[in-house]
Amino acid sequence: VMTNGRFKSVKHRVVANGTKSRVSMIYFGGPPLSEKIAPLPALMQGEEDSLYKEFTWFEYKKSAFNSRLSDNRLGLFEKIIAS
Repeated sequence: VMTNGRFKSVKHRVVANGTKSRVSMIYFGGPPLSEKIAPLPALMQGEEDSLYKEFTWFEYKKSAFNSRLSDNRLGLFEKIIAS
């Protein structure tokens, strides 16, 4: 969202090794729940429209926790642009 779709992240995938043990550690971090998420103005070109509605970190987390891992977690926040 912050790059307005210029950079895409990849889903985390793991190939497990059946002969060696594996340890995973998860780390949760993020901005304050009230922080607004939107494209960075410095990355917007001219009069370029945002591809996403502005939302808070809380709204994103709520949406993510209510979705499945395979779901598009930003779909709820995408703007529908008429062509």
